[in-house]
Amino acid sequence: MKVSISAIILCGGHGRRMGRDKGLIILEGKPLIARILDKIKPYFDEIFIILRDEQQKKEYLKLFKEEKVKILTDIIKGKGPLGGLLTGLLNIKSEYALVLPCDSPFITREFIENCLKMDMGDYDAIIPVWGDGKLEPLHGVYNQRVAERIHKLLLWDERRVNTLAKIIRSRLVPVEELDPSLESFRNVNRPEDLRI
Repeated sequence: MKVSISAIILCGGHGRRMGRDKGLIILEGKPLIARILDKIKPYFDEIFIILRDEQQKKEYLKLFKEEKVKILTDIIKGKGPLGGLLTGLLNIKSEYALVLPCDSPFITREFIENCLKMDMGDYDAIIPVWGDGKLEPLHGVYNQRVAERIHKLLLWDERRVNTLAKIIRSRLVPVEELDPSLESFRNVNRPEDLRI
């Protein structure tokens, strides 16, 4: 079954260990966010970058004046990735969105294509899972209808995306089924992570 799908990139946080905005960190001459956009643009008609505030938005607008991406700031401030996910899901035109963090610049085309091929059925989300049960909820596909559940979690000051994954109908898919190379799940959390 073919579903209409948008893309949401969450860029709200500062890397504590990096000391700066992760999405704007330069890797091989390009900001991390630009590397991700280059990979996903061929697949999506609608792409959102979700940021924490207007100051951060000004920085990103300098980079993406000509891009066909929509740049938004969190509807509810200070709630981390879950707040960013809420903002994105409330704005997409499609029923589903592939969600990605801006600190995963090694996303593969195979990962994107496998996510797009997944049968959503009656599930609220498709979430990658490691063999030890650890979830990768910021590399998932979400149905727009979970926005209401997210809003309730945020009202209770619950900010963990893992909590959302556990209370909605999540289809857990082994990470290697989505990306056999596992490169899509490599994060940039420390300066040494930039060494390829």
